[in-house]
Amino acid sequence: MLFRSYIFEKEKENFYLQKIKKDYIEVDLDTSKLPIPPIRIYETSFYTNYMASQIDFNYLNNSYQFFNGSGVYYNPGIGYLFNIGANDLFEDYKLVGGFRFSGDFNSNEYLLSFESLKKRLNKQLIFHRQTFKSHVESEKAWVKVYSHQLFYSLRFPFNQVMALKGTAGLRTDRQVYLATDRANLAKKNDFMTWLTFKLEYIYDNTRFRGINIYNGTRFKIFGEVYRQVERKKSDLFVLGADFRYYKKIHRDLIWANRFAASTSFGHNKLIYYLGGVDNWFNFFNMDKMFNKNIPIDYTRNYVFQTVATPMRGFAQNIRNGNNFALINSELRWPIIRYFVNHSISNKFLNNFQVVGFGDLGSAWAGWNPYSGENSYDKKEIKNGPITVILHTNREPIVAGYGFGLRSVIFGYFIRLDWAWGVENFEIQPRMFYLSMSLDF
Repeated sequence: MLFRSYIFEKEKENFYLQKIKKDYIEVDLDTSKLPIPPIRIYETSFYTNYMASQIDFNYLNNSYQFFNGSGVYYNPGIGYLFNIGANDLFEDYKLVGGFRFSGDFNSNEYLLSFESLKKRLNKQLIFHRQTFKSHVESEKAWVKVYSHQLFYSLRFPFNQVMALKGTAGLRTDRQVYLATDRANLAKKNDFMTWLTFKLEYIYDNTRFRGINIYNGTRFKIFGEVYRQVERKKSDLFVLGADFRYYKKIHRDLIWANRFAASTSFGHNKLIYYLGGVDNWFNFFNMDKMFNKNIPIDYTRNYVFQTVATPMRGFAQNIRNGNNFALINSELRWPIIRYFVNHSISNKFLNNFQVVGFGDLGSAWAGWNPYSGENSYDKKEIKNGPITVILHTNREPIVAGYGFGLRSVIFGYFIRLDWAWGVENFEIQPRMFYLSMSLDF
């Protein structure tokens, strides 16, 4: 019985195998006859990375301002900033475009940037346009300056903390005399074209511990060359350095120190106005932001101007010249987060800082501050045919000290500083600063 049962099962199995073979459709698995799908090449597509729309008190690009003899540095004041950036999927390319609409309708700015990060050698192309209006006292004329700049930068990172950057540029400055009277209407506009080159060595190993709170060291050493196309003997050379060190005292309590210095030389020069802070705004009296009582030497062929900050306790131009050196020291204490010992969801409380600071520096002409070549060393008094020259005996080095508060309000990092300046070894009246900037 067992043998018959085994034979029956085998016949049953053969029956089903034959049935399967009849119903089975053989498929040729020869891969050479399969259709080859088309190769799809990766196509770069961009997406919006960020968008900023806010009130602003700074320039879009921190380039030197054209010196037109007005003897005043033009501060941007309040304005509306719109900035948009786009990246590709792999973040190999970055596009940035923006404009700044000024509240006085006279200093609008535009900026376009394209950056390639696909290879180790990073490349960037920038176009920047800036305008501002000022009054030239010597010519009794209102002028408007139009500056256009085109930069091409190459940045080679040696490692995660060091890089070498070179920038070649073309700059045009056009000064237009406004037709406020017949004399200004007849004046010809000034136009200058500059070829520029800048080389920078950058080091940064700082660690981010919070807004305006770092640990580590970073510095930049740079050199610049400017040459005017229209005329000979128009060279301008600039050398400078900026060193910053952040020492951790305990947890997020840090001691921040900075040393910055720069010099300009050649047939043309750059003038530095010492005093004030970056992104400083004064709603009540913009004229008090610049000290017009300190004279400027117009015989030194200044073609560009900039500010040397921060020097708290004074307005801009407490000292000036084609050289400057500055030491800043701050004790930054995020006091609420320090005692809680953890991050707080509330941005105002989490970033609230108490700061104590001290500043020391000078801007001067000549080889050293005591060479006697400074314009503020002498004062001329003219009365008819009589000219009297007074030696002012001003101490070229000034200092400032005080305290401040910092925090984030409505997405802005707000700085409040109360400072006392020290000039000629005398303590000056206290000054208040409201600004929006990071670090020093």
